[in-house]
Amino acid sequence: MRLRVMLDGAADASWNMAVDEALLTAGDRATLRFYGWSPHAVSLGWFQRWTDFADVPADVAVVRRLTGGGAIHHGDEVTFSLTCDAAVLPGDIAASYRLLHDAAVAAMRRLGVPCSRLDAGAHQQARPDQRWCFAVPGRDDVVTARGKLLGSAQRRTRAPRPRILHHGSIVLRRPALTPFTAALADAIDDDPATVERLRAALTTGIADALDLIPAPGTLSPAEHALATHLQATRYRDPAFVRRR
Repeated sequence: MRLRVMLDGAADASWNMAVDEALLTAGDRATLRFYGWSPHAVSLGWFQRWTDFADVPADVAVVRRLTGGGAIHHGDEVTFSLTCDAAVLPGDIAASYRLLHDAAVAAMRRLGVPCSRLDAGAHQQARPDQRWCFAVPGRDDVVTARGKLLGSAQRRTRAPRPRILHHGSIVLRRPALTPFTAALADAIDDDPATVERLRAALTTGIADALDLIPAPGTLSPAEHALATHLQATRYRDPAFVRRR
């Protein structure tokens, strides 16, 4: 089985989330997608309340994710999404996080980033106590001596068939609203060549962990059409962002 790998550039928050939902609902294969954020933006977890983020500056775009967990200020980072049939990942949610986080740890260590997966603390929560994803590392989070380095969240659906969307955000440089995060720049240069190497290492690690063969790909016409529709009707709609 193949893992479609998409290397997308930076896009606005509404498009990023629309594409990921299109891949979740209309995708017919496992897909690993890398992308960036332009302009920088805050994504709220699915269960978070809009009113808890009234202090976010007015000029910062805010979007709601399909995945749970805490909010993330997406700035200079490597963002990836994995969409696949549920059978591709372990049915146990914690085990699926461990599988992907171990692949991420191995990829970053190959680049010289001293990081590890925590084996203590609270498990991932769809409805977190903390506003920000990176505020307090928990069990199975990827951390350095400076704090949490990788933010992750999932959405599992049953229709039209069991599917999973996994989001991952690896901080390159600390964003303004979450200065407490760890960052790759603490240990290595975060130049474009390093980012390219990191994406390649993550691709190899995740593909190996899932026993899939990576191959480059792009959105199908149907996926692109659905993403365009979702961007216009959901992710650009203030009512959707403020639904809670």
